[in-house]
Amino acid sequence: MKSIFTLVLVLFSLKGLYAEEAVYSVGLSKKDITGPPFGLMFWGYAREDQTGVGIQTRQFARSLVMEERKTGKLLAYVTAEVGGIPFEVQREVVKRLQKEVDPKFHLGNVVLNASHTHSGPAGFFQYSEVSFYSTNYYSQVFSLLCDGIFSAIRDAYHKRIPSTVYLGKAMVKDAGINRSLDAYNANPQEERQLYSDTIEREMTQLNFVAQGKKLGHVNWYGVHPTNITFDNRLISSDNKGVAALLSEEQALNEGHPSFVAIFAQANEGDVSPNLNLNNTGPGKEMYESSFLIGKRQFLASQEIWKGPTRELKGGMAFAHTFIDMSQYKVSAEFSRTGKEESTCPSAYGYAFAAGSTEEGGGHWLFHEGMTDKHRRFYIDWIAKFMLQSPSEELRNCQKPKAVLFPMGETKPIPSLPQILPYGMVRIGDLLIMVLPHEVTTMSARRLKKQVRSQFPNESLEVVISGLSNDFSGYITTPEEYSEQHYEGGHTLHGKQSLNALRQEFHRMASHMREGFEVSETIGNHPFPLDLSERVRSKEIPFTNETSTEPKEILIFPKPIYKIGEEVRCRVEAANPNVGYPMVKEYFIIEKRLHSAWLPIKTEAAIDTKIEYQTSRLPWKSLGSMDLSWTIGDRESGEYRLVHKGMFQTSNGKKSPYTLICPSFRVDP
Repeated sequence: MKSIFTLVLVLFSLKGLYAEEAVYSVGLSKKDITGPPFGLMFWGYAREDQTGVGIQTRQFARSLVMEERKTGKLLAYVTAEVGGIPFEVQREVVKRLQKEVDPKFHLGNVVLNASHTHSGPAGFFQYSEVSFYSTNYYSQVFSLLCDGIFSAIRDAYHKRIPSTVYLGKAMVKDAGINRSLDAYNANPQEERQLYSDTIEREMTQLNFVAQGKKLGHVNWYGVHPTNITFDNRLISSDNKGVAALLSEEQALNEGHPSFVAIFAQANEGDVSPNLNLNNTGPGKEMYESSFLIGKRQFLASQEIWKGPTRELKGGMAFAHTFIDMSQYKVSAEFSRTGKEESTCPSAYGYAFAAGSTEEGGGHWLFHEGMTDKHRRFYIDWIAKFMLQSPSEELRNCQKPKAVLFPMGETKPIPSLPQILPYGMVRIGDLLIMVLPHEVTTMSARRLKKQVRSQFPNESLEVVISGLSNDFSGYITTPEEYSEQHYEGGHTLHGKQSLNALRQEFHRMASHMREGFEVSETIGNHPFPLDLSERVRSKEIPFTNETSTEPKEILIFPKPIYKIGEEVRCRVEAANPNVGYPMVKEYFIIEKRLHSAWLPIKTEAAIDTKIEYQTSRLPWKSLGSMDLSWTIGDRESGEYRLVHKGMFQTSNGKKSPYTLICPSFRVDP
């Protein structure tokens, strides 16, 4: 008895010693942020005809909260499965965190990164007066995104426990290709010879472990989530989401049910996952391609978990600023022209409208490589009719871009934000550069080199967190910009954009090296406009549909299926938006265990789909919902597909309903 008592005391002593020695406390969480499934324009391809009809995978916000235990400094890092995150979302989330969770949260230590999927509903950007990514603003979608991200951070904050953080790296095999090679090759040969590849293939990852349990990870690897193309109309988290789901499923099988896998977006500006460079590959169709590219990121992440890593130690530091990118002065030291230069008010170029040829292209009137020498009077006339003509000053500033839409010159306010957030987060010897842009490969290399130059005596790992805390197009090198491929046409603030950021990050890095830290801004910089009241007056509801209660099964499953086959059931259904966001699961797969039916997966899974169709009969108020499941490597048994939703009667009352398809067997 005495020996048992002694053992207990020793264990408690070791636990206390471990807690005292831990440098960080860590918490992770995951929240659903899926948008309305039907009728909203998708964000990313700027096609009004690409509107949602269902769900392939649900969208999530995954959050990491780290605390430096010695000082109490906090970091919240979130990757949300949306195309971009406007600053307005960060502003609202930080306000709520300061008020409801911890006043130590601020704009510099809350980083909201977008995975950049192009297969999710738009309509949550408050700022854009003229948007090519959404024709409407929906406050309910904006609020759901804010609530989901806030909840993910709040829950991660409350889950903090003393943890060990490990940093590791691995090469991601065959998960990306440079889609703009002509532009990349315009960079100086002596610079290109310093690198073995035209893209960055290395993944950098932080693993979080506490008391022998895997808590989760966050990694940075740049690749576009565009395997699922503009032909798709199902909500999907694309390849980054696949990687996260595979990681979490693997951890669950290993006994870590609360594991959270964050696959953050990095410098993906000129990196395509469509390896055939014609909007296809490596799979036979887009969903298979998405799975394969996601799996390859997952495998690299697993390699880091299994391979050599080193413990990350050291304090946290933050720098954060706002820049008016419409008129930022770039000194001769950074301009590379020998004189002071300036950025420009934002403008889309002809090459922006051309789209990326390798990702399916854009409008037929345009092609990549169109510069100011390729201007067409009829195109300029149409652009003037759609928006307005650019000033000659803007045309000269943006050269050699052929300016199509002068977004920074519209009145009474610019049509795109000109005041943008930038920052740096340091955790030990890992430094995260926070930008609202899609950064090309060589641009990222120059930015990282600039930051490292301020820490000459340190072995510093530098990663880029692109598409973070706002969205403002691309960053290309001046040489790439001159080629005016899609990325150059979408570099909004002109040829000096990268050099402006080199200068600003140089300044922030020097402050950080000297131990100077700010929580919100460095210097006297303007703050972005708050247009929340302006946009609320313009919003419209996304559904008002009424119907009777759905009751019928329209197409029945077969009685028996083999592994690998697709099960399909079609049921009567009300518009799924009627139940948004109260309905958390539209589709449930249940398995019989003795006399009970147990749910095993929902439409959040990789191998399920739901697709809604309105009735073609004008007198019929109900549509139909297709439920499908591709059977994976599961044991044989009896299953059934279940649809849940809500319908709305003519008096405005909403009521839930459930339809259960006949059961079927799966044989080996």
